[in-house]
Amino acid sequence: MHYLMRLVNFVVVFTFCTLTSMTSKAQTTPFMPLQTPLSATQAQQDFEQWFNWLHQTHPDLSHSVQDIDAFYQKAAEIKSGIKAPMTAMTLWQTMAPLNSMLADGHIKVGHGSASQWRQWIAQGTTLFPLEVHIANDGIYVARDLGAQGSHYQGAKIESINGTSASSILQTLLANTHGDTLAFRQNVLEDQFNRLFYMTFGPQDSFHINLTHDSKKHAITLNAKAALPQSLVASSFAEAFNVTYQDNTAILRVNTFAWDDFKQYLTFMDSLFSDIKSKEIKHLIIDISKNGGGNDDMWMAGILRYIADKPYRHFSTYRSKILLKYRDPGQIVGNIEQGENTRLIQPELQLDNFYSGKVSLLIGTGTYSSSIVFANTVQDYQFAQLIGAPTGGRSTQSGGIQFTKLTHSQLQMISPRFLLTRPNGVAQMTPIEPDVSLAQANIPTNILALL
Repeated sequence: MHYLMRLVNFVVVFTFCTLTSMTSKAQTTPFMPLQTPLSATQAQQDFEQWFNWLHQTHPDLSHSVQDIDAFYQKAAEIKSGIKAPMTAMTLWQTMAPLNSMLADGHIKVGHGSASQWRQWIAQGTTLFPLEVHIANDGIYVARDLGAQGSHYQGAKIESINGTSASSILQTLLANTHGDTLAFRQNVLEDQFNRLFYMTFGPQDSFHINLTHDSKKHAITLNAKAALPQSLVASSFAEAFNVTYQDNTAILRVNTFAWDDFKQYLTFMDSLFSDIKSKEIKHLIIDISKNGGGNDDMWMAGILRYIADKPYRHFSTYRSKILLKYRDPGQIVGNIEQGENTRLIQPELQLDNFYSGKVSLLIGTGTYSSSIVFANTVQDYQFAQLIGAPTGGRSTQSGGIQFTKLTHSQLQMISPRFLLTRPNGVAQMTPIEPDVSLAQANIPTNILALL
């Protein structure tokens, strides 16, 4: 009897210890997304699915692809090179160099959505432990991953795990989507940790050589499961806010994508009433970090209060007819093109209409709907454009569509229409500001707030 009791106790203790050990390992083993195994046939099928869907969705790839023959040749090489089993991540690595060839912020050979990455990190996916700043001369430490600062903030990264930073940067930029090199650098800066993970795969630790305060440092850091700043959801106050200084108001609008449209409109209406009551002489609207969203937000929330003449937000369009957007008489797959003849009328009778000086601050991060906004403001002289050139072209693609590849579940993005700026000029280059910040004659104390 005592022997049986001891045996039972031993089994219970052993089982408990085993389960505890398994649980501990489950909690500490990083979750690695996109490791789904694919046969060569499945990988080829996913590539063909994407290639066909892109052509069924996009109205004209020559809009952004500089050398269309080189693109098709590269696509053929990728497809013919898929001869062995691989993971979903490896398929992405194979296809990702097409991102820079497609050269449009609205076309993406993608991996996971922002919400998926938040979930993966919560499940234990570990990333490169530093967030970075991308400059023309290299990669610099911005902060520790998921933190506000770093002991090595401002240090230049010379190499990671034995590979030079210049080589890493070249590879990552080729895998990054976007209109121009400046735009891709901006995207890479925001998505560095994700793109590094996707390009080089999961790694437990990183041996990093730095130059900091003119001194060389060699450090080793473990991979970290934390959200990069770009994945942290912004509050309303972070996305939309105003600062008053002297007779100037600085209105920051960091997105035109906000779920609660009514909340946004209420804020803007109240804001322009405050501007009126405070007798503000100069309104500076900062969209330098605004990646776009819905045109209705800036039409109803901003131009309603400053537009003093009828306007249109684009002149001509080209659009692929998709089944879910088809109007009577339209044939799915056809390209429709025409001129926008609808003029939006000014609302000069508004009690809080603003007739003072307006400046619109633009920069590399101004994109998509924000570029359409800047085009409109510049063409109708509703405000003076100040700052730096946009990262994207003035002629914008839009109406982005999403699809997931059947076997790998990689997320792909493509636009369905192209818009020309209101004055009718098919400008395939970034929007240039009317003046730089240095030329804008803004008082030093105001300039310090921008």
